[in-house]
Amino acid sequence: MPTLLRLIVLKMAISAVVIMIVTGCGPSGRDLSDRQWLDMQQGLQAERAEVGRQRDYLESDRREFNNRERSDPILAATITSASLLMCCCLPLLMVAVLLWPRRSHATDQDVHDAWMDDVVVALVEETSTTRRLAQSAAAPRLAKSED
Repeated sequence: MPTLLRLIVLKMAISAVVIMIVTGCGPSGRDLSDRQWLDMQQGLQAERAEVGRQRDYLESDRREFNNRERSDPILAATITSASLLMCCCLPLLMVAVLLWPRRSHATDQDVHDAWMDDVVVALVEETSTTRRLAQSAAAPRLAKSED
């Protein structure tokens, strides 16, 4: 049994050494130069700035959606109320249109009467003035002849 245990420990040690050799250990902080440190820090700052921009973008989206959630129900309620009011007022409007007094259209008889008034009255006035003139002119003649 002890040989089996030794064999297992030996296999584990060999596999650990092989894994360390294959994967290797990354450079430690002591192995990096100053230029590499600056590059890493600039990369981290760029990533932080990008994360900040994305966070701000998400926050603005959240605010926009929050405003929509507040305003959309108000708008929907307004549209619903307005349409309900229009539907309720439509029968009243139809009754008002039907009961509204209308001007009567001129019939043919009315047109004939108006034409007759214009033409006949003008003719009667013209003939009556000529008769009066004739009578007034004839009256002095008669009076002169009698003298």
